[in-house]
Amino acid sequence: MLSWLSTRRSVRAFRADPVGREVLERVMEAATTAPSNTNRQPWRFAVVTSASRRRDIATAVRERAEEMKAIIRRGHHAEDFGNYGDFFHEPLESAAAIVVPQYREYPDLIANLLESGGANPKDFHTASAMQAELCSTSAACMALLLQAHAEGLGACWMAGPMVAKDRIGALLDIREPWRMVGAIALGWPAEEPKRQPRKGLERVVNWFEDTPGGGETP
Repeated sequence: MLSWLSTRRSVRAFRADPVGREVLERVMEAATTAPSNTNRQPWRFAVVTSASRRRDIATAVRERAEEMKAIIRRGHHAEDFGNYGDFFHEPLESAAAIVVPQYREYPDLIANLLESGGANPKDFHTASAMQAELCSTSAACMALLLQAHAEGLGACWMAGPMVAKDRIGALLDIREPWRMVGAIALGWPAEEPKRQPRKGLERVVNWFEDTPGGGETP
């Protein structure tokens, strides 16, 4: 399993072949297996295969990115930004499907219970402190990416399309309380990206273990 997980890549270029509805349904079914706080399943997904709507989404992101690029060019960081904005829309332009994940927040019931008991909810940390609904939807996106990988699809979960959040929201009827969580470009891969370096465990994991002498590390 671990070796298979390490073969997943973020694919940004796709062949023109369509992705069948049955394949997409398995990918989306996988997304819904993710864990969520109190099983609220606070997610939903817009799956766009319509050629005209995919083009509209990609155009919205490209135009917004170019607008930002023109503004940045007037400052002192034009070289820093360069053509980085192209990454915001290029994968969308060749993807056979664009998935736009969304999440919504729910009332903090524990906070309400604390308040009903006479406490100030601000004196306590509850699930809202970890943005539980956003975390759950992120887990759903990861399950989606893994199923896409298992199907032989390429996929790239992108934050860049957020620059056109309002226009994409209008195109896909995304309204409050739903919030967009980037976009996922899906399709049959036209590239084999190299494995990107990963931080070693020594940089991202702190172990708290018992020692043979009865103490504890660190």
